This record gives sequence, structure tokens and C-alpha cells, in this order.
Amino acid sequence: MPPLITTFLPPLPNPGGTGPSFHWRTGRLPMRKFIIAFSALLLLLSQRAGAQFVDSSGGLLQMPSAEMQDDGTFMITNNYLNRHSLPTSGWSYSTFSYGFSLTFWSRLEVGYVCTIFDGSKIPGATGRTRITFNQDRHFLGRFQILKEGEFGLKWMPSVVLGVSDPTTASSSNGYVDAEVGGDGNGYFNRNYIAATKHFSTSWGEVGAHLAYQYNRRNDYHINGPAAGVTFTPGILCDRAILDEVRFIAEYDARTFNIGFIASVWENRFEAMFELQACKWVNFGLRYKLGLK
Repeated sequence: MPPLITTFLPPLPNPGGTGPSFHWRTGRLPMRKFIIAFSALLLLLSQRAGAQFVDSSGGLLQMPSAEMQDDGTFMITNNYLNRHSLPTSGWSYSTFSYGFSLTFWSRLEVGYVCTIFDGSKIPGATGRTRITFNQDRHFLGRFQILKEGEFGLKWMPSVVLGVSDPTTASSSNGYVDAEVGGDGNGYFNRNYIAATKHFSTSWGEVGAHLAYQYNRRNDYHINGPAAGVTFTPGILCDRAILDEVRFIAEYDARTFNIGFIASVWENRFEAMFELQACKWVNFGLRYKLGLK
């Protein structure tokens, strides 16, 4: 059975005529040196709270941050994930994910994420073969214990405690088994603490982000520190329907990643692009609705 990603999206053609320039199954983007140089240039030239690719929650590209959405923000996300972003025990191919999150009091965020498994052929009642798709589902939560500049302290960073995929289940006992280590279910499990501080410059806003993540996974080992830098150039803010563009560079405890987030229409829509390890493509779209 071909993987889900090739069922829906074929490889993009190469303008040079030497074969596909980007393959949706592998997520590999040739001409790596050109892409890296171009992305680095953008970082040098140039949303507050973004969302991680593997989680529909606040963060940078792959690592968490301490930024939060506004109170009452309902966020819907849809992402393409290359296979290198995913736990190897669940996926050997690229796929899609979708999810949502809701923020309360600008301090608490809860969410739900579904990541699609490859399709399976099942004989139908009429003799025709039909394809069914399964998906991994997990919950997440984040709580901001300190806000940036709180208590009148200008140097105070924002600090968030978070957890993703905290428990797993079996068909017999429901969601009561908290053992999510090893290679089994609980693919996206992690616990973390993150801190963020922003600085205003004449060129735009710079964000410094630090985090420490921990899990017991064998196939998605992200234990250790993570760090990232964001830059929102003032020259790209409030341009027609474009609200802002945010450039990101991070080390997520596994790989060094670069990318950007573009916000349009009063920050209701966001487009996200990443080169994981400076070569593997992820991208996504988000819609944010204020319920207050």
C-alpha cells in the first residue's frame, strides 16, 4: 500500500527538468545549500505566539516557548509533517496532522491533536477494496506561571510549564495507563518548562527562548535543553493584509531548524514554513478565532 502522502499529493516537478525537486513522502528538498543560504539571509534581514508543528499549541517550530495566545483564542491547525518530525515506531513516512487548542485567561492552553496513519486496504462487502485511515490522538496542556514583565520587573521573562500526550490507553482499560515510555503508544509524550523574553530594537522585535524537555521515549528522544531566536522586522508589519512575518531559528534538542510564520487578516490566518535540520520541509496553516 503506498503511503498516505503519495496517495493525495504527487511530487512537485523540477523546473530544471532533472526530476522532482520535492517529494512529499520523504520531505527531502534538494538544492540544500541554496535554500539554507536564502533562509539565513531572511533571518539576517528580518505573531507573538506561534504553534509547534507536532502540537497544536504555543511554540516556535519544533520546540515550545512561553508565549501564550490571547484569552478566549480558539486555534485550528493543519500541518504537513515530514517523516523526520515523527516517532519512528509509528511513522516511516510523511503525513498530515490537524488539531485545535483553546486559551483561557491568557495563561492556560489545552488542546487536542490527531496525526494520520497510513491507509490500509480492507475488502468491502461488495467485493471492492476500500481504504481506511487511522490516526493517533493526544491531548496537551500548558500553564503560564509567570508573565513577561510581571510584578513591575522589566527583566522578568514569561515562564510556562507544559505537557503533551501525558497518558495512553488500551482497548480494555481506557485512559488510565500513564506509562508512555519506550516505543509503544504515547508517541508525542513530553514534559517541559520554557522561558521567553522579548526585546525591542530599531529594526523590529527580537525574542529569546529557552526550554528543557523530558520524556522516556526510545523513538522520539528529545531530552535536554532547547533554544531559539525569533525576529519580527518592523518593515514587514501592517502591510496591506499582511500583519507581520516572524523569522525563527531554533535548536529543539534534536535538530537545528529555521523557518517563518506569516500572519494575515488581523492575525486570523497564519502560514508556517520550516526546514527541519535545514533540509526537511514542514508547513502548515492555522486559523484563530477570538471567542471573547
